Amino acid sequence: MKRLMLGMLMSLFAVGMIGCSSASEAGSSSGSKEDGPVKIRIGIGYATEEPLWLMSAAPELTKYNGDKYELEFQQFRANADRLNAYRAGQLEGGSLGQGALIMAADQGVDLKVVASIAKDTPNKGFNFPFMAKKGSGLESAKDLKGKTIGIPDFKSPTDMWARTALRNAGLDPDKDVKFSVLPTPAVEESIKSGKIDAGLVPQPFYAELEPKGELQTVFTSKDGVPVDEDFLSLFFNPKFISENEEAFQAFIEDYQATMKYYLENEKEARQKLLDKEFVLADQEIYLNMLDSNRSEDLSLNRESWEEVQQIMLEEKWIENKVDLDKLLDESYLK
Repeated sequence: MKRLMLGMLMSLFAVGMIGCSSASEAGSSSGSKEDGPVKIRIGIGYATEEPLWLMSAAPELTKYNGDKYELEFQQFRANADRLNAYRAGQLEGGSLGQGALIMAADQGVDLKVVASIAKDTPNKGFNFPFMAKKGSGLESAKDLKGKTIGIPDFKSPTDMWARTALRNAGLDPDKDVKFSVLPTPAVEESIKSGKIDAGLVPQPFYAELEPKGELQTVFTSKDGVPVDEDFLSLFFNPKFISENEEAFQAFIEDYQATMKYYLENEKEARQKLLDKEFVLADQEIYLNMLDSNRSEDLSLNRESWEEVQQIMLEEKWIENKVDLDKLLDESYLK
């Protein structure tokens, strides 16, 4: 498996055009229990998925991995690639942002959101800051009129956070500011050189930059969307679930147990990921940085899905309301 690199955080948020073939048409190529453990192929990103990665990095934490199911991760930099692989029947499921999942459902992709991976919760855990040069006079979103904001991609959670924060400050994001799409590792230098005035700084970059005192926070993700977002969630193919219920239930139970271990032993869990080179980062920074809020039982916040969907409708990112009762399925959580 390719090494998981923390330096690529916001590539997880990229949203593009979705492929043409259907996962429900392609079905699952996983074997049955009679042939051995059921293979579960999961499309993952490059950051914020530590409890999920831990299931592979430390299989001793799981009860059924290798018995009832066999876990296989496939790494993708962009949502579009992950969704195309899923619709081609090359994946049973994957990690994806809340907005991207709603957009995928709006475009007819057959999937079920079954568990939370990470949340973006007001005043709890890490909230994503948009930062500017210290002394620039940019103290809040209202100061950004006529300025350029750096984001990883359009129609992404970061784009939504910025646009709603600007609207909340009385600005029109379509007229009063410019957006520049650039990779996360380039944000610091782009701010310092004046290419952009403010930009998103995720972990672990924030943990590295904040002590230097060269940049300051202008606003955060929660100034834009002040609700408990299921910012990163786990989705699966409904057909795979129905045809492999025992294996899927075993996987969910192991994921819950691994999440519990991660939350109770965060430094030890992160060290396991460093030791197995699932994460390549400065050890001191990675072990001590503030993490996103997470749900121990993997539960989803239905209210936040309603709120995020409403924002997406207002921004005209989706045309119709998605049936959230059909999209969200927590029936396998205990």
